[in-house]
Amino acid sequence: MKNIKLAVSLGDPAGIGPEVVLKAFRLLPKPARNCLTVFGDLAYFEELNRSTGSGVRVIDSRAAKRADDGLRVLPLLEMGFKRQDFGKVSKKMGAAAMVSLEVAAAATLDGEYDALITPPIHKKAVNLAGYHIPGHTEFLAEMCGDIPVAMMLASPNLKVVVATTHVAVKDVPGALDSAKLAGLMTIIDGSMKRMTGKRPTIAVCGLNPHASDQGLFGDEEKRIIAPAITIAKRKGMKVSGPYPADTMFTPRALEKYDVALAMYHDQGLIPVKALGFGKTVNITLGLPILRVSVDHGAAFDIAGKNLADGAPMAHAIMTAISILRGRF
Repeated sequence: MKNIKLAVSLGDPAGIGPEVVLKAFRLLPKPARNCLTVFGDLAYFEELNRSTGSGVRVIDSRAAKRADDGLRVLPLLEMGFKRQDFGKVSKKMGAAAMVSLEVAAAATLDGEYDALITPPIHKKAVNLAGYHIPGHTEFLAEMCGDIPVAMMLASPNLKVVVATTHVAVKDVPGALDSAKLAGLMTIIDGSMKRMTGKRPTIAVCGLNPHASDQGLFGDEEKRIIAPAITIAKRKGMKVSGPYPADTMFTPRALEKYDVALAMYHDQGLIPVKALGFGKTVNITLGLPILRVSVDHGAAFDIAGKNLADGAPMAHAIMTAISILRGRF
């Protein structure tokens, strides 16, 4: 673990992102602690440490030695954050979150760090700051040359990729395309082979109730999804479906595949979070870097109240380390 370096972005400072990083630090084994560098505001983390009573030594990463047991913060910003800023959507904090993310991602792309860990941002805040993006996944894909990527939510019980991410439900059918679905299967297949050393089995959800029940409730399965599966199979991938979503996530069904491909956000995220909330991580497949995040949002309702749980962030950090060590 001693040679692994993880870049950690700030998340929205008005939310719980920095707090969960600070609390996760205390839950990590010392070798994992020494892997982290947070791209943020040193004064902000020092004050947050005091106000939460975390008892963590916050240190300037530029002066830190490898053996130092403290949360390394690269002083990238001076936000002038005030306590009353917690829980409020603002252009200033959205901008801080994105500057941190962009610099941390660039450093990881340059090979200075082995993976990128991202606390939650607030989508409205970053849009107010002029970053017109749905979320981390799309921003990082654009930053890497507008490449095709896939959002995978992974827990000990279930791994799910969603074909459409932050898209209104009414727009999902029009967003589905056989070639794009086959491309997603290719990303899943290649990424999982790199992370696990073996070709995954992929189960594909239908879009409609009962996977359309042979055309009674729509034709997307026959017209779009099944042809994509055929394309993937011809390339040697272990893909099957489309299956009804209401039976695909039962314990017996879960034994038969490694990754589920759902057609839309909630179809995939509801089962994975129900089965493993707190131990579910968000991994962006298809990027030239490893990016791992928590499965929760900025939680403005509890920000600044010292109520956030650092365990999910600790799990995300340890998952990244496991992947880098070939033990995903």
